[in-house]
Amino acid sequence: MVNILYTFHAFSAGALWLLGTLIFMGVNRTGLQADRWLGAYYCLLACLFTQLFLEGFHIDNGALIHVLELPRWATLPCFYLAVHHMVKPTTPIRYWGLHFVPFLAFLLFSAIYLIPGLFNSYIHPPKLPQWIIFAITYLFFAQCIFYWIACYRLFKIHQKNIRQLSSYMEKINMIWLKYLLIALLFMILVRLLALAHFVFNSFAPILYFMGSLALGYATLTQRSIYAVESTDNLIDESDQPKKIKTDERLTEQQVDTLKEKIVQKTTAEKLYLDPGLTLSSLADHIGINPHDLSYIINNGLEKNFYQFINELRTEEAKRLLLSEEAKQLDMFGVAISAGFNSRTTFYSSFKKATGITPTEYMKGHGKHST
Repeated sequence: MVNILYTFHAFSAGALWLLGTLIFMGVNRTGLQADRWLGAYYCLLACLFTQLFLEGFHIDNGALIHVLELPRWATLPCFYLAVHHMVKPTTPIRYWGLHFVPFLAFLLFSAIYLIPGLFNSYIHPPKLPQWIIFAITYLFFAQCIFYWIACYRLFKIHQKNIRQLSSYMEKINMIWLKYLLIALLFMILVRLLALAHFVFNSFAPILYFMGSLALGYATLTQRSIYAVESTDNLIDESDQPKKIKTDERLTEQQVDTLKEKIVQKTTAEKLYLDPGLTLSSLADHIGINPHDLSYIINNGLEKNFYQFINELRTEEAKRLLLSEEAKQLDMFGVAISAGFNSRTTFYSSFKKATGITPTEYMKGHGKHST
């Protein structure tokens, strides 16, 4: 008996073919290499759902089904390479071809053992060892989990890196990437549960289709991750031990001198009031190299760029909340006047610095919010 719900596999395949084509055409304009790998990922995923549709309706075309199955081992590596190019657009990927070794191994295995039998029924390949059958059947899911974890790690690195480059995150946030990873994890879990439980397998096509829609939404609503700042200026030294050595970028004396200059100029000229302030623009104002500025903030002030600027904005907001100007402003007006470009960043930065909300701060000092 054919489960009519398998029709949803065709819907998923069609949606993913369309999405992959759109990405290849560059509708996102987030980067040529990233779009190519992401487009390839969606097209290969569409092959998988096309195969599931044919198998579900018992359309017995062994050659076609096998051709659709061949690129399965290349699907997740394409997704990983796409995420890597999005998160680290200026960092080359060394030995990227190694990610496709399992795919090439399966391709070679198919050419020797499987494909000849598809075209000549008299050819009977030797019986395979049980461990090879196990690997072909289940290690694809291990690959899915491995690459999902690898992509999640890239996501967390990005979360940290944008705080090194920009004083705001609203236009360069990674919410779409978070949703993309959640949607992919959802589809992986559905597949595992479908294999483990027959009843769940009956409704899996609908869940796959929902996951495909989620993938499409997350992809088509994404923004360029580094829209305001080049990652060439990223100095990711906050993880390094805070020890000044003679072979480092700057000496301890230079760090102390420049640290005072940075704080004095940023506060005296109130450069933090610019809501679009980035690492490069602040470096231009102060007259130093962005690499050196990042190094000094990380190692001299022991903060990242995001913390440094938004702490100054918080101090400005505290002054405004207790001034006569607050009577003419609502909370969003105070946030904008202090240099924040969103209410969310204002509240989170203020509470992190003071332990209380802006409204509680005003009440604690005998003021009333507007």
